[in-house]
Amino acid sequence: MTEEKKEKIKTVIRGILSGILILYLGAAIFMTHRLHAGENIRKVNIFIEPNSTGQPFVTQNGLRTEIKSLPEIETPVSQVDISAIEQEINEIVNVEKAQIELTSGGDFNVYVTPMIPVARVFNSNGFSYYINREGKKLTADARYHIDVPIITGRIDDNVLSTLDILPVINYVSLDPLWNSLTTAFKVNENHDLLLIPSIKGHVVNLGNPLENNLDDKFARLLTIYREVLPRKGWQFYDTISVKFNGQVVASRTQKTKPVPDLIHELVDNEEETIDNMSTWAPDH
Repeated sequence: MTEEKKEKIKTVIRGILSGILILYLGAAIFMTHRLHAGENIRKVNIFIEPNSTGQPFVTQNGLRTEIKSLPEIETPVSQVDISAIEQEINEIVNVEKAQIELTSGGDFNVYVTPMIPVARVFNSNGFSYYINREGKKLTADARYHIDVPIITGRIDDNVLSTLDILPVINYVSLDPLWNSLTTAFKVNENHDLLLIPSIKGHVVNLGNPLENNLDDKFARLLTIYREVLPRKGWQFYDTISVKFNGQVVASRTQKTKPVPDLIHELVDNEEETIDNMSTWAPDH
């Protein structure tokens, strides 16, 4: 038998086997559908995928309230439109992805991957919402809460938006050290971005958030945290600024008045305290 004939026989056999496999899969799907169609929903389960924060942004009870088309127990499977329910869940702003599985025992399982917020915004118009790494606005209400840094001040006023601040927020959230040290951000009247650390007594002026030199700014700040503040004291300065290239500028805390509640009322005293400033240019 020639090699050409052998190859033709192999091709015919592969085609027959492929046809048998397709018929088998089709029959299996048909039989599964028939089996499910004759059943009722026995149980509705919602499973939420955990994330690295340990704080899921959606809850089972919250989703059960929000998903209007979830089937009731004993609803015939034939009356349930799984695709439509999946679409409804995927349209919830705090959900990144949803998938439904219907088991042969009548369990209706909903698997949800929630969005992961990186900050909560209180904008200049008085609205509050969360944002994720892509800047998508997420619902902020009692059902959905997560402990992330807050952003306040002059934002969403057509001068500086949350999308402008997002690179800094993501930079901080992805760095374990700065993420643990950051409580809040505020955009001041000069549209500088202030970082409010968990260490009480001072704020950090990051300057223009649109500048793409975050590695350098945070390297300078880290030098001050490691080499200067342990000696001077963590409340010796009320403002530490890394907005200027190649240097760190700090203003002394005014001893005649208490340091304000930095999360709720932040003031950039840089110009007012120009005579008291100390400047460092850390070695690189």
